[in-house]
Amino acid sequence: MAIRSLLDLQLDDRHYGDNCLFNGYLEDYLSLEDSDLDPILKDAFTTINHNYQNVKICVGLKSDISQDAISNQIIRYKDIFKLHGKALVYPYILYTTVEEEDRALLVVPYEPYSYLYAKGFYYCMTEPGSLFIDCKNEIVAISTQDPSRIVTAFNNLFEKKAGALQRAIDHEHFTNYEELQAQALKAAEEQVEQAKTELLEVEDRTDKIYRYIINWFLLKKVLYVQYMVNKEILNTVHEGNVKKQRNQAKLNADQIQFLSYSDMYRLQKEEEVEENPE
Repeated sequence: MAIRSLLDLQLDDRHYGDNCLFNGYLEDYLSLEDSDLDPILKDAFTTINHNYQNVKICVGLKSDISQDAISNQIIRYKDIFKLHGKALVYPYILYTTVEEEDRALLVVPYEPYSYLYAKGFYYCMTEPGSLFIDCKNEIVAISTQDPSRIVTAFNNLFEKKAGALQRAIDHEHFTNYEELQAQALKAAEEQVEQAKTELLEVEDRTDKIYRYIINWFLLKKVLYVQYMVNKEILNTVHEGNVKKQRNQAKLNADQIQFLSYSDMYRLQKEEEVEENPE
């Protein structure tokens, strides 16, 4: 089934469903007064809506995190399976049909390293066993602070093959796997430091803990899958030995720093530690 048909089946509460926050025409979404859409995305989405007829948007699509996916088994990040319900949420998916070709653009709001998270979302969305596994050549992921790049990417969905377009977007963020790896490790490290302070400032930590765990999972996912899909690395580094490539991909994912689920709940301020020494 094509990507548009699959996404059309995802129901929001307007249609007595809870698969997502909103799923319908982009024009209708842009007219919502209570939308908290980022100005960068609003600019890009408004232009896309002006240029194309019948573009739809699926906002906050919820998904399970597959325990059966081989990459998730190899990564062995146990905390990700402690999250309840459909914990993985795809921010925005724009989709339409042009000349009988269905395409979708997965858009992640911009923040430092957000393109890595966008890649991670893409790999989750299109992994074996997922609902969209047969649509991997119809989906492209992007995150940028430049609205025009989002518009250009959407235009190119119908001009280039998805794989070629994704690689072109990759090159805007990193030129090789080593650069990607360095960014992912830095992103994880910064998330650890941020969590140590941010979690102390909220009474109910659950939502933020979920977010951190998802982020670390996506970074692990990117390092593992991006390494495995690189045929040049397979042939030049591992001499065609997939087992060796898989082992190194796992080691790469293992380098991602994180705080454990339980440690994040146990975090205390220094004064609290002094008052309640173990």
